[in-house]
Amino acid sequence: MRLLFILLLFFEFNTLHCQDTVKVALTLTPEQQAEEDYNKGLAALKTKDFNTSIELFSKCVTMKPQFDKAFYNRAVAYSHLGKNAEALNDINVAIKITPRNPDNFFNKSLIFLGMNQKDSQQVALDNCLRLNGEHAQAAYYKGMFAFETGDFDKSVGYYSIAILSNKNYVYAYNDRASAKRQKGDLAGAIADYEAALAIDSTQVFIYNNLGSAYRLTKNYPKAIEAYSKAFKANPQYWTALVNRGNAYLESNELKLAQLDFEEALAIDPKNAFAYNNLASIALKNKDYKKAKDLASRSIELDPKNGAAFYNRGIARQLLREEEQCCADWKKALELGVEGAKIFINATCTN
Repeated sequence: MRLLFILLLFFEFNTLHCQDTVKVALTLTPEQQAEEDYNKGLAALKTKDFNTSIELFSKCVTMKPQFDKAFYNRAVAYSHLGKNAEALNDINVAIKITPRNPDNFFNKSLIFLGMNQKDSQQVALDNCLRLNGEHAQAAYYKGMFAFETGDFDKSVGYYSIAILSNKNYVYAYNDRASAKRQKGDLAGAIADYEAALAIDSTQVFIYNNLGSAYRLTKNYPKAIEAYSKAFKANPQYWTALVNRGNAYLESNELKLAQLDFEEALAIDPKNAFAYNNLASIALKNKDYKKAKDLASRSIELDPKNGAAFYNRGIARQLLREEEQCCADWKKALELGVEGAKIFINATCTN
């Protein structure tokens, strides 16, 4: 009986508590209601129900006009819907309410990014970093911009700030590695790619990048190992397969290279890179007609593939097609293949 009595008291207590809660909910102040709608808006935003989140955040700011977080998150929702003017207006209101919040400026930078206004994006990022010099995401985006403009020293610096602020920032490690690679610091690049993979070993594209860094050092066994891990993790990832084929090709393992390029074509029958690489193997095997045909197929699929014009030019020269080979090399040079200049100077009269 004692146990039954305790259980009955417990149930009664909870019932009274529920009744009290209902009574409180009916008498919420405007600020309390705004907070409740705000939390519902965040939940809708998390599930990508952007229209519902906008409705709820709009109710918030009607009841609580200085609710900066509601303006901030409504800006996020508008941005996801491509309503950049509305998003920009909301984030400016949030900045006016809390001008020293660096996240407001970072969000503003993302809105400008969506509008392809890079100069304005950079100003917003600078304002963010002025308020918080260790803002990891702002530093990361500054690093990306520096990389795009070819300032690799500055890029490494910004990525380093991002990493100091967030030791597990996988993409910052990967992108700093790529900037170091551009600077010729291959050892530093390899260390950063490996650091990124130590944090998250599921990122197959980082294995591919690691393989390419090893390939530049001519450490082909390590390059092949990294590419193999990428392809094993994602058997549809033909980029790693083509790159592994290139590593085999550069180490004169022609049969293994050919198998990789052919498998890449089985995944993607319109892979211009694979066709051109098979043309390279045909050239090494002195099958010049086949090389010409494979390079031509590559050009059909990608008319801007300078390497394919270069290879076809070599095949045509060896087939005694002098005029056509010069035309191919000139096109290759036009598309950025500097090596074609040697053949043009040595073979072509005009």
